[in-house]
Amino acid sequence: MFPLRSCAYSLALVFCSLVFACFGGAASSQEKRVALIIGNSDYAFVSPLPNPTNDATDVAASLKRLGFSVTLGTNLDYNQMRLMVRDFGETATDADIVLVYFAGHGIEIDNTNYLIPVNAQLKSDRDVEFEAIRLDAVMGAIDGSQGVKIVLVDACRNNPFVADMARTTATRSIGRGLARIDPGGVLVGYSARGGTTSLDGDGRNSPYALAVLKYIGEPGLELGKMFRKVRDSVLETTGGDQEPFTYGSLPGDDIFLVPPVETASAQGPQAATAPSSGPTIDALIIDDFATAQASQTLDAWSTFLEKYAAYPENSLVKIAAANRAALKGTQDEQTRMAKRKPWLSAKPAADGRSVILTADERVLVQKSLTYMGFDVGAADGNFGAKTLRAISAARFKTGLPPGNQVDMALLTALPDVQAIEALRSDKARYYDSQDLPDTVDPRLSKAIKSLGHVRLMFDYFGGRIYIAVLQIANWHDNWSTASLAARNAGGHLATISSAAENEFIYRLFSSDPDFSYTDTSGYSSGPMIGLYQAPGSAEPSGGWAWETGEPVAFLGWSPGNPDNFGGRQNFARYFRKPGGTAAGAPIKYWDDTNSDLGSVGYIIEIE
Repeated sequence: MFPLRSCAYSLALVFCSLVFACFGGAASSQEKRVALIIGNSDYAFVSPLPNPTNDATDVAASLKRLGFSVTLGTNLDYNQMRLMVRDFGETATDADIVLVYFAGHGIEIDNTNYLIPVNAQLKSDRDVEFEAIRLDAVMGAIDGSQGVKIVLVDACRNNPFVADMARTTATRSIGRGLARIDPGGVLVGYSARGGTTSLDGDGRNSPYALAVLKYIGEPGLELGKMFRKVRDSVLETTGGDQEPFTYGSLPGDDIFLVPPVETASAQGPQAATAPSSGPTIDALIIDDFATAQASQTLDAWSTFLEKYAAYPENSLVKIAAANRAALKGTQDEQTRMAKRKPWLSAKPAADGRSVILTADERVLVQKSLTYMGFDVGAADGNFGAKTLRAISAARFKTGLPPGNQVDMALLTALPDVQAIEALRSDKARYYDSQDLPDTVDPRLSKAIKSLGHVRLMFDYFGGRIYIAVLQIANWHDNWSTASLAARNAGGHLATISSAAENEFIYRLFSSDPDFSYTDTSGYSSGPMIGLYQAPGSAEPSGGWAWETGEPVAFLGWSPGNPDNFGGRQNFARYFRKPGGTAAGAPIKYWDDTNSDLGSVGYIIEIE
């Protein structure tokens, strides 16, 4: 018997298959292709799932290679999911191809299917309407598109919410798996028939993934027939325990994942034929992929890719290429860090273990230790007990041998104070990632490269980097897109745990007047932070939480807030009311607001 587990990888493969099937491989330059990809793993009130976030990232990467404009969200709460689906509906309106992929928990109640955000508790069957997203709502969001619409739902797990869920009425049913549907104008794929759960097998691939891999590269295999072969293969592999299913209908014309291979006799003696990709070669690819995956080395992936260079469209070959690229990037970064020169040209001391530093250089070392979050006391050039403890902690943190000496290795690992101070500005500015010095803090370098062409300013507090991102032109951006940008930059929207931290953030952005906006009524607003109100909370002050899940130890509401003005204010920003405060009073207290970023921006915190 196969264990019940995630079926995300299986659907990722089908997802790519459908893309190739419906659109014949290469994207047309005139087509607009859009995709919404969501993977939820880190559930707060049930055991986390190991695969969905990785699978969502892999699917997104695959679709980008196929010419899709991809909106990717991982570990989304209710508000983030709701807003992302809403905004994607607008994006999809004029698209030729629309694809939605969800991996995570799902549930069926009263024959209605729901996709579950990471912060859902679902203590009773009634809670699902307020804490989860209807699958119907997702399909409704893309209904306005006249193009091809595909929705793949990887929510076929054995659901842990059901066991503890209270039933509020005797007639309300809670199903096993997801309910079957009859979609109009949308092709919906489940990795298991409605009302059943998927199996994940004893190896790397589920029975479903093995079947898809067996047939996905077979030239001339029509899409409908391929799904029938996949169904038969999975039924045989699992002893009849699992049956994949696709809902909706396909057009009357034949659709191929890989077009039929035309023979030389049909095109002339010089016509080239594509290499065969039948079951035998697919089985070899699966076995060798598993071997390379177990090794997880650059050499293993390179050997695999060299062996199967003739099969670039095979799904596992594509994943192997992505794995090799990721490992190569990590290795290159490690090599770069190892080869970079110390940012202080100090001379070795007589003991051979440390370096000789001037008084000014000792101050720079103390400042650098402060940037890493270590308490050195006053940065006065005197290496007292606090500084020596900070040096020891920094050596441990950077993987150096123990001790409290400053040597070349430590100088190489410490943030370059001079480079940081040269980059820092009291006004938001554009940064060219190509001009960042090698010695700059890697956290800062990654964030600047990830954020791209935006105006920003940054500073350090308690060993963390805070970045104020100025958002002026695009009024369609919202709290969710800011949260995703923060995660991609290596951090999260700012979580504030003390008055001192709040004061620091205020001083960071307030030096640039562009970070505040005053409307005609005199209300002034500032950047958004990582505080949001959980769905179903008592208004206006109940359920406020930091997006990271850390305890709410400090609240900086301005007088009269939160007030839930207009009934839809579930996010926090810096704010100042007109009147009642002295002229020129700082915008360092908070207001609840809707999800729109408006014209100001947001604050990122990087550990």
